[in-house]
Amino acid sequence: MEPVLEPAPVVVRLARADDFPAALDVWRRANGARGRPPDAQRIIRVRAKLTAPDALLVIAGADTKVLGMLLAEPGRDQDGRGPRLTGLCHISMVFVHPEHWGRRVGELLIGYLVDQAGSHGFTRLQLWTGADNDRALRLYRRVGFVPSGRVSRTADAVAIVQMVRSVAS
Repeated sequence: MEPVLEPAPVVVRLARADDFPAALDVWRRANGARGRPPDAQRIIRVRAKLTAPDALLVIAGADTKVLGMLLAEPGRDQDGRGPRLTGLCHISMVFVHPEHWGRRVGELLIGYLVDQAGSHGFTRLQLWTGADNDRALRLYRRVGFVPSGRVSRTADAVAIVQMVRSVAS
């Protein structure tokens, strides 16, 4: 009888510079699996966001493999175009490698951010997600987000909803 190997524990932490390529790959693969493979220009924009000085890139990994990534940044007025808003953290991205969908990796990523938010000066979190993205909506509700009542549309007319939650101090 062969021994049963237990899966490696998932570790969530702030990313290091050498994690950026793997985080970008998770983002690319997740978008591809959803039928939206990114073009070269979008990849360049996302790479710049991941490495921005005020970005908080969180990764979930097992062994040496990155399973998921979350990008948070200081919230800004005027839907990101204005000055920083004190205490507001905007979650820009939460992506999990398609091979690990449904395994609560996204929940671990957000839980880590919630736990660390206060040490970064954040008292509340916000995000926008597709109004028809049932998987994401279930995740965000499960980790304490509620709809703010704000609805918008992306440049390509996709309906998005804003979700918010406070962070215990």
